[in-house]
Formats: sequence, C-alpha cells, structure tokens
Amino acid sequence: MKLGAYLLLAAAPMWAQVARTAAVRIDPGGPQQAVRIAQGTFTDLEKRFNARLEKLFDANDPLDLLGNTRGVYLEGYGAVFTVELSLVRTPTLNPFQTTISKELAESVRAKKIQRLPALKTAMKEMLHNMAATFIQIPYDQRVVLIARFYYEPWENLSGMPSQVLMRATRKGSMAGEIEVEEQ
Repeated sequence: MKLGAYLLLAAAPMWAQVARTAAVRIDPGGPQQAVRIAQGTFTDLEKRFNARLEKLFDANDPLDLLGNTRGVYLEGYGAVFTVELSLVRTPTLNPFQTTISKELAESVRAKKIQRLPALKTAMKEMLHNMAATFIQIPYDQRVVLIARFYYEPWENLSGMPSQVLMRATRKGSMAGEIEVEEQ
C-alpha cells in the first residue's frame, strides 16, 4: 500500500505539466507552405554582391567594404541582405598623419556624394538579382537590401545618409518597382 502511494505521489507532477500548444500563424492570405532556401543560395548571392561592390569603382580607388554582405530569410516576410561600407577608402589618423586637413575632408565628402548614385544603381541591380534567384519566395513577399555607411569622426555628415534601404515585393522588384529610402 505504501509503495502505491509513493508511486502516485511520484507521478503526480506528470498531470500538473502545462500542456504545449501549437504555434498559431495568423495569415490573412490563407495558409502558405514554409519556404526552404538552401544555404548555398545565400552564400552564392553574398559572394556575388561582394564582388559587384568591390568592382563598382576604379581598382586604384575602390569603395571600402567593411565586412561581407549577409543575407537572411524571414518567414512570411522575405529575404533581407545587409552590407556595411564606406564609399571611399577614408584616410585615418595615424602617427604619420596626425590631422586631416579641411581640403582632404572636403574632397572625401565630395567623392562620397559623387559615388552615391552609382551605388544606388548597383543596389537596384542586386535587388533584381535577389528576386530572380529566390524563386521559392512567393511573389508578394519582400526582397530588401540595406547598405549602411561608415564615417570617420572628422567627417562632415550634414546631408549624408547613414544608410540606403531598398525594398520591393519579389514581383515588384522584377518589374522595377523598388522603394528607395535614405536614412
């Protein structure tokens, strides 16, 4: 009898466990099948984007890619790629160059302003490539590309964007309907 009571006490916590509930997906467009994208697809696009950006300007005066392009897929939203860069290889303070002259600072700023349209054009091409590559993504989901800019502390940032964001639905991107936002 004691053994039965102990077993009953030992088993009591099993009935006290909280029941697991299934995740609920609220989707006004109806049920959708989960999108599976091979990691190699992301890796290939990331490498192609890096190569495109590195060849965007003259090899003797390239932009400064401050890390590799990274992409992720967000279930129900779409594909998002980000990259951090400087539109020019910005001079830095060091023991041999202890100050940045006003003339040098202005020439760096002017070159960045001059190069921004070429970057935007390349980003639109890259967004179109994303839409064409990710055939698994439904047409109504988004493709997004964000370029974040790095600036040195001595740079004049007035009127300069901290990032350029481009987004479109997959279908819209293939038709050239791309939203561009500078922040």
